[in-house]
Amino acid sequence: MQRIYNFIDKVENITLVWTILTLAFIGFVQVFARYLFNYSFTWFEELGRYLGVFIAFLGASIGVKTGSHFTMDLIVSHLKNPLQQLVKTFTNLLSTGFFVLVSWYSWKIILRMHGYEATSPTLQIPMYIAYLPIPVFSMIMGLRFIIKAVESVKDINKGQKTAS
Repeated sequence: MQRIYNFIDKVENITLVWTILTLAFIGFVQVFARYLFNYSFTWFEELGRYLGVFIAFLGASIGVKTGSHFTMDLIVSHLKNPLQQLVKTFTNLLSTGFFVLVSWYSWKIILRMHGYEATSPTLQIPMYIAYLPIPVFSMIMGLRFIIKAVESVKDINKGQKTAS
């Protein structure tokens, strides 16, 4: 199972790096073409916007994995170990529920968009493809919060075994 997690982490990191590099390259080419040749690619802005959303949701998913999101844990950090882990478990489960709901409702919106056959203005790609990062990475964030909740429960059990 650990090999699967490592593979997914590697794919996420590589995807994030290459997407950011692509976005930077697109921005550079757009600025270069606009100021040197007085020509602007109309589809670069739209692609940049969609890549920005993709990067934001992928980066948020990686942030859940590494625990690098902003948290307000002044009170939680001063609690004793079993209660502290219970609060962490509760917040992780609450976050899981939130992201599962976001994923569920965004899938519903995407299915509706698929039925409308709407396309983006300049790239002419189906709009549901542009919205796919939202449910996919929301579900991944939900799964990561479940993993964190399980780890917190394991820490509770570890603390009870050492206290016995």
